[in-house]
Amino acid sequence: MAYALESMLKIRAMREDRAGTELTGARRARVSAEQVRDEKAEESARFEATKDARRDRVYAAVMGRVVSMDELDQARAAVMKIDEEGLLLAEAERQAAEALRKREDEAETARVRYVDAARNKAKIDQHRLAWEAEDRRQQEMLADAEMDEFTGRKMVADDDDTFD
Repeated sequence: MAYALESMLKIRAMREDRAGTELTGARRARVSAEQVRDEKAEESARFEATKDARRDRVYAAVMGRVVSMDELDQARAAVMKIDEEGLLLAEAERQAAEALRKREDEAETARVRYVDAARNKAKIDQHRLAWEAEDRRQQEMLADAEMDEFTGRKMVADDDDTFD
């Protein structure tokens, strides 16, 4: 006899497979976001390491000598450009960290969905195993009853393989 919930078992298996695929994708996206965040942090660290030296070069170009207002404005603009670059790098690093948090949340959600799908499939698997055991027991009882009809004798309970 065919298992009555076989189609449901197949659906649960497909859902588990799909949830596993989503979990794998979410984990890969999280790893990618971690790499981006690390790259942005590295860029910011490199910038911070060279920022003061770059400013000092701009200041050294105008300090201790007579400069025109245009040269002074250019020096100010160069320092402002350095500061803006730092702000842009800090913002990129913040956005990368936020994207990582989002990917971590998505990965956790995918993990929960996978666990639920696996649990639901396991319930049907457990039911199928119980059903198969009961089906085997019924088939054995039918075979025993058929054998009793054929031989006309009944099995004795205290001797497993002897007949009356």
